[in-house]
Amino acid sequence: MENNSIKPFIFAQDELSLTIEEFNNGDFVVIQLDNCHTNKTANDLLQIPDLHGIINCVKLFDNPHKCIDYIESICSNVYVFLILSSDVSIITSIRNLPQIIFIYLFNISETNDDINNYVEHINANNIFNDKKLLINKLNHDVNLFAKQLSPRMTLFNNMDGNIKEISIKDLSKESQYFMYMHLFIEILLRDSQSKAAKKDLLNEARQFYHNNASQLFRISEFENKYDSHEAIRWYTLDGFLYRLLNKALRYQDFHRIYKFRFIIKDLYEQLRRLYYEQSSELKNINTVYRGQLININELNNLQNNLGALVSINSFFSTSLNKTTALLFILGATQGETVPVFFEIKINNMNSTSTSYANIQKYSSKKDEEEILFSMDCVFRLESVEKDTEYDGIYLIKLTLTGQYEDENVLKPLTEHMRNDIGYGTYDLSALGHLMFITGQYDQAKYFYDLLSKDLQPNDPDIAKLYNNMAAIYQSQGNYAEALKYFEKTIDIDTNLLPKSYADIVTTYTNIAVVHQSQGNYAEASRYIEKALKVQLTSLPENDFSLAIIYKNVASFHQCRGNSAEALKYYGEALKVQLKSLPKTHPDIAITYNHIGFIHQKQATYAESLKHYENALNIQLQSLPKNHPDIAMIYNNIAKVHLDNGKYPDALKYFETTLHTQLNSLHKNHPHIATTYDNIASVHARLGNHAEAFKYFGNALRIRLKSLPENHPDIAITYNNIGSLYKSQNNYVKAMKYYEKSLKIRLTAQSPYPSYIATIHNNIGLLHAEKGDYAEALKCYEKVLTLEALRQNHPDVATTYTNIALIHRKQGDHTKALQDLEKARQIHLTFLPENHPRTATIYDNFGMVYKNRGNYAEALEYFQKARHIQLECLPANHPDIVKTCNMIGIVHQGQDNRVKALEYFEKALQIQLESLPQNHPDIAKVYNNIGIVHLKQGNHAKALEYFEKVLQIRSESLPGKHPDIAEACKNIGIVYQEQNNYAKALENFENALQIRLESSPRKHQDVIETCNMIGIVYKDQGNHVKASEYLEKALQIQLEFLPANHPDIVKTCNNIGIFHQEQDNHAKALEYFKKALQIQLESLPQNHPDIATIYNNIGVVHLKQGNHAEALEYFKKAS
Repeated sequence: MENNSIKPFIFAQDELSLTIEEFNNGDFVVIQLDNCHTNKTANDLLQIPDLHGIINCVKLFDNPHKCIDYIESICSNVYVFLILSSDVSIITSIRNLPQIIFIYLFNISETNDDINNYVEHINANNIFNDKKLLINKLNHDVNLFAKQLSPRMTLFNNMDGNIKEISIKDLSKESQYFMYMHLFIEILLRDSQSKAAKKDLLNEARQFYHNNASQLFRISEFENKYDSHEAIRWYTLDGFLYRLLNKALRYQDFHRIYKFRFIIKDLYEQLRRLYYEQSSELKNINTVYRGQLININELNNLQNNLGALVSINSFFSTSLNKTTALLFILGATQGETVPVFFEIKINNMNSTSTSYANIQKYSSKKDEEEILFSMDCVFRLESVEKDTEYDGIYLIKLTLTGQYEDENVLKPLTEHMRNDIGYGTYDLSALGHLMFITGQYDQAKYFYDLLSKDLQPNDPDIAKLYNNMAAIYQSQGNYAEALKYFEKTIDIDTNLLPKSYADIVTTYTNIAVVHQSQGNYAEASRYIEKALKVQLTSLPENDFSLAIIYKNVASFHQCRGNSAEALKYYGEALKVQLKSLPKTHPDIAITYNHIGFIHQKQATYAESLKHYENALNIQLQSLPKNHPDIAMIYNNIAKVHLDNGKYPDALKYFETTLHTQLNSLHKNHPHIATTYDNIASVHARLGNHAEAFKYFGNALRIRLKSLPENHPDIAITYNNIGSLYKSQNNYVKAMKYYEKSLKIRLTAQSPYPSYIATIHNNIGLLHAEKGDYAEALKCYEKVLTLEALRQNHPDVATTYTNIALIHRKQGDHTKALQDLEKARQIHLTFLPENHPRTATIYDNFGMVYKNRGNYAEALEYFQKARHIQLECLPANHPDIVKTCNMIGIVHQGQDNRVKALEYFEKALQIQLESLPQNHPDIAKVYNNIGIVHLKQGNHAKALEYFEKVLQIRSESLPGKHPDIAEACKNIGIVYQEQNNYAKALENFENALQIRLESSPRKHQDVIETCNMIGIVYKDQGNHVKASEYLEKALQIQLEFLPANHPDIVKTCNNIGIFHQEQDNHAKALEYFKKALQIQLESLPQNHPDIATIYNNIGVVHLKQGNHAEALEYFKKAS
């Protein structure tokens, strides 16, 4: 009869492919490359019974390129045994692929010389012409390697001072695995050997090998003939037991480990029995050996942690015979794995916690002189060195020690966790609780589901089960299911009063937290009040459950924005925890995290970081490295770095957060959305807009799917997307998202006034950039009237900076400077001097002084800002561009055109590398380069740049934006200097129309445009119109500008020239002297603008016939 587990060959045009079944991580694959299509060998491989329990996939190729592509597509922890029956030259292309463990040559047609060229890459014992010999060797190697797959090794911290300081943090990440794995096995060993346990094992094995007749036969044999005294023999048969159990242990598959509890317990008990029976014999054994392959990274970790304790999380096979152990590693290739040889000193160990025995009499392999160690055996790592006898092999020396010697710093926490998990009636409940605290929620749910099938509806423990299921759903973000189970818990506990008072209080606060997470603050408040009422009437002051209650009450106040009350209750919770829990308990870390978060929101960043680091130090010692709580701490530390302007550090911690969450939470969990949102925010600040949009999109998609439509977190993403659009000058879309965000905040009982302040500030900035200053000021005034914000809050500083921006644009420099000083003083109370926000304030000071004509002061502030930016921002950050641009403008104002062009070109180079070609920020730099060319008299170049500016701004800004007016003005200046008065007047009038619609009458841009129009009319000979516009400009200037402002000088000079040309010499002289008086008070004596006025006064005196006076002024001008 045909064996159904064997599939027929399928011949394709380019590739021959044979597959038994798909493989999983950690499986073996046999691949044969045969150009001659001699597939009989591959077919024979399928007939080897012993291979069926190990090999999940056999592939045959006739195309070398297809073969290489296939191997490269396999995960690095799937192991390949490669048979070459064709051109051996392929060896040079594949010898370094990490998946390949052994290479065999079979029926190679090349000459011996050809083969000798590659023999250094092939073990001489792996070259065959005889098919039977090849199959026998392959069978031997596969079984041998299966036995020597690297078991899970955990390095963990202890109290030995010899451990290298640099490694302590890394060690603590893994130490928890030893603790939790031991507790898991300890719970399994409590289980009595029942028919159900054996049935679970049989069902799991049959399901895995459902297409493998050979293994199914062995499973049936085990079912009918197994005896607990033969556990070791069955385990060492290299069949389904050995394969599946070790794979589950290696990959931490707790579900499958549980299924194999039947054989685990029998192996434990037989080893423990033999350990005592052989005590006199074992005292004579000093050293045992083991050869195996380990990953290069694992080897490096061992080398870096000499003196550490090493936990082996499986049954650990060694040999008394050094030569036998070496056979396991000789002849293997070295990709990402390295052959190592363990030399293990037992030192007559007399431990009550570690069992091992000589199993030669009991093993299916009588010739290996095997010493088998029980699970969770612990060794000290003494040395890692290259072996001097065998090339390419590392010698690792270990010494057996005890699990619970004083060296193990985890002992107190393990004891507490053991008590916390409890020794109740139900082991399934303990397993579920253990999986829950390690963050493996699906595994926890699995064990609780099993428990629910064993409990009767009236069992008193059913309420605890419902509570635990609710906690799982809550942690997974499934709030509806969480509420359903919490309410079931309340129904049962209400019938168990008075002994269930503590449970009822805890459940009430848990329900409040769920409602709070959904944004249902009224319901949350109702349940908090219920919990406090029961607590005050029924619980003693020192009850441990008070810590949970205090934390939930604090969390409620925190979400309502009552920071002082929140800190008070978190402090109470911390006091209870520090008195009653081990110092490394994860619950203490959670409380530290909450306190750190509140300090962060209050902008007390040093306190915030201190509490976050306290939390992280605890969690890295007590939780699995992918636990969601660790991800939360990484996220919060990242946000502190973000607030402190350390963007690369922030991005690093956010990416660590995301990696941790993706390995522990479902893909639509709200916490993952938060991390996407945070990563996007960093990219936005770094100017990486495409990446920012991608991550914001990911965040919004998850939040809309998993949260109520008016949840505050959705408002956060809307706000952030709005800011990103604003940065791209897409004001319509920006306002759309801001308004969506504000609507949610104002209608959904928004807990944080700070968030409302942020939205109002952002909308204000949007109005300001559109030139709608009145609306912008209204938004800022709303922020300053928010009672919940203290006067030195960062949001208040931001608002003062924004108000200063409006006053500067309106030409009210005195108020602008006052507002900036208020902002600076607030910043100094909570930020370092070199923070990017401080640089922004310095930039704003510089712009005010520049607008006042005080170039020296302006340059000083801009250089301060640039110094900070170069220290803490990436080289292509937009803020650096802005500051370079402003420094160029100041140099231009000082007529240092070479320096001005240098800084403008620095800014432009950064922008062209990082922004779209039509980005408005590029237009700003084009505009400034155009001005330099204009002042150099290069009119054609100036016009070219100004027209680029107008084109970009017309495409990307609203039609009445002030920046468009500026572009029109500059084009008008070029035409004016070319004496094309009609074109000049056309552009100036366009500019004035836009400015009158977007700016107040006193705005200096309006003054400037009136001045320019007056000059054009003068040049055209229209003296009435010219006088009208020039006098209008001067009147506004004298009313609203400082008396020594350079713009007043320009206007006085222009009016003087106008009167001079009309032979009104007295009037001309009056205005020239007004201009000169201002210049002598504000400019160096040798400034060229003073020379211009001296010259103009000289001309008036000359025309009046005052030759002596004229000569005096001409000399001063020269």
